[in-house]
Amino acid sequence: MKNDIKQALRETIHAKEAAEMLGVSEWTIYDWARRKIIPHIKVGKRVLFRRSSILQWLDEQEAASLVQPEPVDSGKIRRLK
Repeated sequence: MKNDIKQALRETIHAKEAAEMLGVSEWTIYDWARRKIIPHIKVGKRVLFRRSSILQWLDEQEAASLVQPEPVDSGKIRRLK
């Protein structure tokens, strides 16, 4: 029980925990980190994720999905003589 409380209070999590949090595979998390899509921290060879950064990133992704793209003004087509 004591270890569960310590894990819940940890600020950094491993890729497996981030994957469970986001509902994707662990390999997807590593791929996103490699492509700098998701915020992460490298400590030596370890890749860690800050819980608060993941939640903020998730909020940003959600907000970006709600933004309507501005319509592109198209030019008029004219006939060549």
